[in-house]
Amino acid sequence: MNAPTAAGSPPAAVWKALARRLSPPGRDRMKTFDPQTKAYVSARRITETLPTQMAAVYLYTPGRRATLLALDFDSKGHGREQVDTDFDRALGWLTACGARVVTDRSTNGGRHILVPLGIGTTASFDEIQPLMRQLAARLPSLDAKPMQNAKEGCISVPGTPCTGGGYRILDGPLIDAVNALTERSEPTLLPQLYALLGTLPAAAKTATPDRDEHTTGTGDQVRLPEHVRWTKPWPADVERFAVDGERAWRWTGSPKPARPPALARAPWDTPSEARMSVVLNAVLRGYSCADIRTQSRPGGPWRGLGDSYRGKHGDRADTQLTRDVSTALDYTSTLAVKANPPAHGGKYSQWGGAAGIEGSWLAHALAWADQEFSGNPLRWTVRDVLQALAIKATVAGEIRSGTPIVGVGGRSLSLSAGLMPPTTTFEALRRIRDMVGAPIVLVRPRVGRDADYYALTTAHPDPTAVTPIPLERVTVIDVHPAWSVLGRSHRAVYDLITQAGMTRPADIYAAARISARSGQITLAALAGAGLITRLGRTVNPGPVTLDDIAAAHRLHEVQADRIARYRRERAAWHTWLALQDQLRRIPATSDEDSPATPTAPTWADHDDYLAAVLTHGPPMGDDEATAIDLLADLMGARIVSVR
Repeated sequence: MNAPTAAGSPPAAVWKALARRLSPPGRDRMKTFDPQTKAYVSARRITETLPTQMAAVYLYTPGRRATLLALDFDSKGHGREQVDTDFDRALGWLTACGARVVTDRSTNGGRHILVPLGIGTTASFDEIQPLMRQLAARLPSLDAKPMQNAKEGCISVPGTPCTGGGYRILDGPLIDAVNALTERSEPTLLPQLYALLGTLPAAAKTATPDRDEHTTGTGDQVRLPEHVRWTKPWPADVERFAVDGERAWRWTGSPKPARPPALARAPWDTPSEARMSVVLNAVLRGYSCADIRTQSRPGGPWRGLGDSYRGKHGDRADTQLTRDVSTALDYTSTLAVKANPPAHGGKYSQWGGAAGIEGSWLAHALAWADQEFSGNPLRWTVRDVLQALAIKATVAGEIRSGTPIVGVGGRSLSLSAGLMPPTTTFEALRRIRDMVGAPIVLVRPRVGRDADYYALTTAHPDPTAVTPIPLERVTVIDVHPAWSVLGRSHRAVYDLITQAGMTRPADIYAAARISARSGQITLAALAGAGLITRLGRTVNPGPVTLDDIAAAHRLHEVQADRIARYRRERAAWHTWLALQDQLRRIPATSDEDSPATPTAPTWADHDDYLAAVLTHGPPMGDDEATAIDLLADLMGARIVSVR
């Protein structure tokens, strides 16, 4: 049971780290496999102990919504070579669309790709079905059945026993899998997949949206408004088809082979899907029908797209192009607003609401922050950090004895806190956890690659000292990045207006626990940004949204750059740790025949000194944690209690 996988992590450790993170909210049970009947039968509560039989977690919540896209490649009827081919194709498409993935393999050659949807986003059972059908049509070894059963659909977890013996082997380090399930995919993952595949959801084909509300221009110049257009790079396959047309889809060499080889790795089965993929990607980036027509003329930049239309439809090529652009605009005119980073609303719903233990904790924690930091500018930073801890605990934490426990790095937490600088996040955490009655307790300091672990508690020396905020005013969700531009001190007032429905300034000031003067300054700032409107002595939500503010400041690019930088820093840190481990395992050697002629002074504890130096990585600015780590390494000290 404890034999290490190919990646070096024991199956028990892999199961313990991933099983609960892969399970959707509201499903704390797993299904076990009966080797006699060859079927999943009994269901029991997920535990941290590795099951003795193959076990799987459910894929859908009781409300028929998924937070995970699971691709199961079966080697029984197709062989390992086909599985590996399909696996590589699907993995390339998914990562090109912003997916974070966890992958594994079974002892019989089967493979899994597990894709967490974006933080705060879910997809309904009906939304996922057409996507699974499209993927299954392109990938012969893909078994779509797990995602096609809303009630009983399940997927086995990395580390679990295989039916033929052995264990499912996790690809890559365990810490990378944990990070993928914590940071999750881009919120635009599913729309990007549809655009790449050149197909539309079934609901989009029958919908009749009011396009004028979400587009600009008239006639052939209709296009998406600038603030909702995608700015991400074009997928390479799509761009290649636009230039080379059939040649890019069917073959790469000359002369034409007898059968299209696999640069039919491109994600289309027909030229019509390839054409629609180009059109969808163009429309999402702000192109109009007239623009696409100009680009695809003979000899133009997209001559391959034009040649494909003319070769298929002849004199009706322009009519078909116009029809495809119109279909794409019907779909993207409402989708683009929701899909533009960092928006997560609408069809791909947010976690939202205060249901659950994390919501109750957040109501207590925010009230504690309002009381302890009254009149202190740090109050708004602390509130955002506590909100970020709540959403991290919801999507990546666990419950122990009724208390949420979450292990999260400060950099990851800073992203959920609305693009807060990581140094500010670290300082706020240190300040909070050292205070009497704080709603967080550091239960395990970071060790190596593992992050700090916090318990989210409502315990307080004086039970009557803190009155939780009403639950209807609490939302467990990421802090919007727009507040990094607007100012964090204005968020509480805006939430009371837009979420709690308050309209009278005096009531808003009282609920936000701010002075009338501070409230007037905040209302003026919100009105100036267009987020609220004044009508007599009342205020109401305005025509501008937080997404509009973020788009105007291109905050999704700022966030993407910051995530990329954090990943580079994490990779460098892991490389340094690996070197440290390697140096610790180098045995001390000496040559007794060589004369003792040291070139530098030596002392008895020289080796211990070097080990102590190597214990510490790049400075993190946490002297307390550094001191604790030093005591643990040199003297074997252990933490016996935590304030």
